[in-house]
Amino acid sequence: MSNPGDTCHPATSVGFVGLGNMGRPMAERLLRCGWNITVYNRTPAKTASLAEAGAQVARTLAELRECDIVITMVGTDDDLRAVTLGTGGLLDGANTDFLLVDCSTVSAEVTDEVAAAARACGGDLLAAPVAGGPSVIPEGRLAIVCSGAPEAFDHAKPALNTLAHKVIYAGSGAISRQVKILHNLIAAVLVHVIAEVSVLGESIGVDRGDLLEFVSAGAVGSPFVAYKAELMKSLEFTADFTAALMLKDVTLGHDLAEMSGVDIPIVEHTREAIAELVAAGLGESDIARLIEFLADRNGVALTRRP
Repeated sequence: MSNPGDTCHPATSVGFVGLGNMGRPMAERLLRCGWNITVYNRTPAKTASLAEAGAQVARTLAELRECDIVITMVGTDDDLRAVTLGTGGLLDGANTDFLLVDCSTVSAEVTDEVAAAARACGGDLLAAPVAGGPSVIPEGRLAIVCSGAPEAFDHAKPALNTLAHKVIYAGSGAISRQVKILHNLIAAVLVHVIAEVSVLGESIGVDRGDLLEFVSAGAVGSPFVAYKAELMKSLEFTADFTAALMLKDVTLGHDLAEMSGVDIPIVEHTREAIAELVAAGLGESDIARLIEFLADRNGVALTRRP
């Protein structure tokens, strides 16, 4: 399937940091669409397949300072600080004018911190968190919400259009971080309620596969819901979106609610369930594993399906 991003501007050099479950297919998509890509990962072996496909490989983060745009896709606030502000990081003593585009799901606080450092170096930061899993990236079907200077958004938009079918500019500052956190609260609650209802259905004799197929095709259906439903149906769990990462996101949402004084009991119920899953040693499992955890807690035996 084509989209507007398939016509790109390969003369713009793009650095890419973070080749995990999301970062790798994002970098592959940019490379396949003709962008001039240089990749870096803290585990160098993860760059091998991209190098074979034609990407340049940076041995150090400092080498990426020559790029026009550097996209980062990392896991946590501390990870973003490490690759930008840490010793040898992108912004460590640099005097450069590249645009840093961070697609991670991190806090507004670290965004402001890194943005200030980027501007002090003569560059800028565009906060550009994404929605959508690895399966939609090859066709450029992510959604991206951005905040920062309008000029930064305009500069990054052609590359972002390659990755996403919807690119939204939400305003200045770190407002896009809050949009993404709110989005992930909805995603977490959806996974939780689908798991919870599936266990209820199993307990009364409803075929789990039929229920999940119906849910995926109905009013709440989406590629995300369909993918998590497939995992819950088969009980074969990937680690595309781990419980530990989801707990990090719903905790950020909890902090937003506390700061604003808004009561979010449904989200809090989900946060408690995910925290229990992580405490049970399953933090590196996909969040869809909630179905197995809730079934065990309720004494319900789940039938394995191919």
